[in-house]
Amino acid sequence: MQASTLRILEAAQFQPPQARALAEAIEGEIRAAEIVTVPILDSRIAGLKTELKEDIAGLRQGVSESENRLFNRMVLLGLTAVGMIISAVFFIVLNLKR
Repeated sequence: MQASTLRILEAAQFQPPQARALAEAIEGEIRAAEIVTVPILDSRIAGLKTELKEDIAGLRQGVSESENRLFNRMVLLGLTAVGMIISAVFFIVLNLKR
């Protein structure tokens, strides 16, 4: 309980015991209401930012892995196509000689 609160209530002509009781009652209601303050919001936002950064990092890692797999498959497909073309040319060349 703040001393300034008691002074305000006493200035409004509340007796000291009444002022103290009223201030304590108001203070109890405020605590029970679970009012969210700026520091509480700041800490929650900081936690969410950290969580979001971790999620984004995980997504980037996943995309990077997918890109690598796709690149490897494309290289394999290219090599397979080149091999098939070489085989076809070799087959045609051998059959033209006959």
